[in-house]
Amino acid sequence: MVLLFELRFFGLWTLWWCCLVTGSGGCQMQYVGIINVTTDLQSDVLLPCNFKSTLLGSNKTADIAAVWSQTTIPADNLLEMKLQGGVMFWNSRDKRIKTFTNISESGNFSILLRNVQQSDLGLYRCELHEGINCMIAYQEVQLGLAAVSEYQKTIIAGTSGGAAVLLLFTVCVCYTVTKRRLCMRQHSAQEGTRENPIYDSANYKMKDSRNTDEGQCDNPIYAEYSAMPDQHRESSVR
Repeated sequence: MVLLFELRFFGLWTLWWCCLVTGSGGCQMQYVGIINVTTDLQSDVLLPCNFKSTLLGSNKTADIAAVWSQTTIPADNLLEMKLQGGVMFWNSRDKRIKTFTNISESGNFSILLRNVQQSDLGLYRCELHEGINCMIAYQEVQLGLAAVSEYQKTIIAGTSGGAAVLLLFTVCVCYTVTKRRLCMRQHSAQEGTRENPIYDSANYKMKDSRNTDEGQCDNPIYAEYSAMPDQHRESSVR
């Protein structure tokens, strides 16, 4: 009886060990690698995820799927893409994530992220699963901002320098025009303070008439006539 019990226990233990070895061989959780991807904000970027056919197995009808997530705290699960092409979204990022279900059967589970935002930057993880709680392999994608090239730096510096020169030229022209207008106004004000030539002509005429009257008084004929006695003047008149 004891021997029979020991044989049954040994058989169950052997079966459990075989299942464990077989399961661990399938769920090996192989690390494929990391890919660095750079992009600009407000642009579209492709996040690649490719697994070799040896990881997919020969059974194309198996329950194999790729799970995309962003390794934030807590982790942000994005979607699950089946080997046969079915997709289930958990977070589509406001429908900015596009999948390619027609090529997933070949092991390509890449996704397109549209209109990249600041919050989209970071580390992403693409995991290949078979069934439940069995991860076959995974790879990582680091998404960052594209660095400005030397050529772009030269263009930016040249544009900034040209804008500065244009601004300085505009300031100089405005200063010159303003100064010229101010000088013209001051000149006009000085001209306005002088006597009006109309009044100068009138004063000249009045002065000329006074000189004429004085000239008549200085005439010796009129002076002699005025100096004669009254009787002589009457006789001379007669």
